[in-house]
Amino acid sequence: MGTATHWATDDQLLERYKGEKVSQVEYNLKETRSGGNVPNMRTLGDFVQAYNASDIYMVSSVPKGMLKDMDFLPCLRCGGFLRYLDVNNMWMGRGGSKSVIHYDDQDNINCMLAGRKRFIFMHPSYKAKFEAHPNSKDNKFGWVDTDLDRSAKGYGAFMGNLDVDSVDLINYPGWSDVQWSYVDLQPGDCVYIPYQWYHQVTAEPGRSINVHVWYWRPAKFDAASCAADAALAVSPTFADCSFGYEPPGGHLGVIPKGGRSKPPTRCGTRGAGPPLGRARRRRRKGGGEEL
Repeated sequence: MGTATHWATDDQLLERYKGEKVSQVEYNLKETRSGGNVPNMRTLGDFVQAYNASDIYMVSSVPKGMLKDMDFLPCLRCGGFLRYLDVNNMWMGRGGSKSVIHYDDQDNINCMLAGRKRFIFMHPSYKAKFEAHPNSKDNKFGWVDTDLDRSAKGYGAFMGNLDVDSVDLINYPGWSDVQWSYVDLQPGDCVYIPYQWYHQVTAEPGRSINVHVWYWRPAKFDAASCAADAALAVSPTFADCSFGYEPPGGHLGVIPKGGRSKPPTRCGTRGAGPPLGRARRRRRKGGGEEL
């Protein structure tokens, strides 16, 4: 997902992108979702000059001036995926970070640019067991849903009562029967995380950067977009594309006829022809096709 050759060292980041605005820096390398945001972290320079001596990490949309450094993987350029882009994020820390166990409502492509991380996965078939009786002792896995209990610490739904470093099988015996898999990422590796797969991420010690894209999987694969992508002189970067699509319901990217939905995202080509998506919309108007 892009070469990002100017991100290789902190000195390079400070030289080129020191003033780029970042959207969020959080406390606690071991995630709790209750540490809060670090004040006065407005730019990439603020973060880079502080993170190596602090228990903080950055999770921010890719700063505007750095979007051009990130290309889309070929697997996203073919099939209609670029019409249903949700959010991009850049994660950066000094290593040693550990996430809570959680899932995402979108599909996710996550690519490692610096450092190493282990991603642990559990199948969504565990959903009924994992999330039964949330916020109570009757839950055998430590699942917390803050939307159901506003007094619960953190935000969203996650294994908020579970210590990922020391799983308590006395209070949470359900984990003894859970099957899981893992993948270790090093620079240049990417992993696909499907919708609602539970996962937990641990970074090895040392400077760590990864970038991901959340997107909504097309309800129907668009083979015609593959030919359009092959004709491009240059692959689109994050800077060439809009983000922010949300489906009218469910987790699949669709463009409903006459329904309410945010418009599909679009990508300029920097090569030949119209932006990706424009030609497709003209075909849909004539042929009545819908994704």
